[in-house]
Amino acid sequence: MVSTELLQGLNVFRALEAWGAVLYASWAASEPDPELRAGHLIIAEREANHARLLAERLRALGAEPGPACVDDVLTRQLKELRTIGGFVAQLDALKAVSERDAVPLAECRATLARGFQVAKAHDPATHGFWAQLFSEEKVSAGWYRATYSVQSGKRPGPVPLPLLSPEQLFRRAESACATAGEPAGCMALA
Repeated sequence: MVSTELLQGLNVFRALEAWGAVLYASWAASEPDPELRAGHLIIAEREANHARLLAERLRALGAEPGPACVDDVLTRQLKELRTIGGFVAQLDALKAVSERDAVPLAECRATLARGFQVAKAHDPATHGFWAQLFSEEKVSAGWYRATYSVQSGKRPGPVPLPLLSPEQLFRRAESACATAGEPAGCMALA
């Protein structure tokens, strides 16, 4: 039987990723700068893909994606953030709501951390999957930090788009081969 803590942690991660997909796509929709719009869209797509993969992992473990402890706070934050224009203003507002909601989200962060630790101790496949998604999150976060520094005049640009490294893409492709049931297509990765 799969640990409830593991499932709850995956569900929190799934909810956060789905929220990010909607937020960053909303910001992209009103962004006049093509490079900034592209960065938001790349990250929004990655977040949506992560949310889908997390939902699939929950199903593979015998559970269904469902409500998460972060849902109410994320709904409120999304209403506040999605219509803000201007890259620096968007990230400043995101930081402000994150700081404001740190206490209400503390237990949810703990739920996420417990789920990750349970996966590490008892489910190596889920832990590896989770770690892979976290590594991709670092790419997105790095782009937002660097772009914020350029947009706020703290450093010169340009900032490369938030693309995954070839190693990250190979890991993603290899993990898809394990479940795709299409050995001919996966032979090219070997």
